Amino acid sequence: MNELTRLIDSSTIDIGTAIVRLLVSFLLGAIIGAERQARRREAGLRTFTLICLGSTMSMLVSIWIPQTYPNFLNGDPGRIAAQVLTGIGFLGAGAIIQGKGGVHGLTTAAGVWVVAVIGLAVGAGMFLPAIILTLLTVFVLTLLEHLEKRTLAGGVNKILVVVCSTSEPDIKAFRSVLDRQHVYLMSNSYAADYSTNTAVLTCKVNVRARSSYTALFAELRKTGFVSQIKIFD
Repeated sequence: MNELTRLIDSSTIDIGTAIVRLLVSFLLGAIIGAERQARRREAGLRTFTLICLGSTMSMLVSIWIPQTYPNFLNGDPGRIAAQVLTGIGFLGAGAIIQGKGGVHGLTTAAGVWVVAVIGLAVGAGMFLPAIILTLLTVFVLTLLEHLEKRTLAGGVNKILVVVCSTSEPDIKAFRSVLDRQHVYLMSNSYAADYSTNTAVLTCKVNVRARSSYTALFAELRKTGFVSQIKIFD
């Protein structure tokens, strides 16, 4: 027990310290990865665990180099850990998917970045902050999701496509109609065809589950630039 306490409190990187920190990193990364895996997200158990382990090892190497080579003058070993967060951006970008007028995977991408920070913290010996950050991350990914859904209580997500008879529609008027009809705009894209003087607005919206679209369509037509409207799952 005393040996374990020494390894946890040690600021010197040796075999025992490295093993303890890698095992803690494995556990914390797996906790967040299991939550993502259970929800069948783009990155799951293996991805999050590997990211956390790799970040921890990067920090261990960053600490070990100046410790082992005190006369090391040809570079900054701290850059190894610093570049982890830059490199992790590529993995985060790979988790983001754009399609059907919306962007998906932002939460997973953010989770990838956070778990890399957790790995760096464990590698630096900041066990308690790393554990607290892990618990807070799981809280955000689980309990706060229910809070998000409650703010959109009784709503369903739909894709709203509006074909405009002008390449420069009044976007402000369009959004005003959605607000008056209590339609929550989650994301949107805009494509203009100047050769035909038309435009297409594609929006991911949240609407009441049993709402009638007649009033929404009628008010959109009153804007004067709408020629066709589609709404689907």
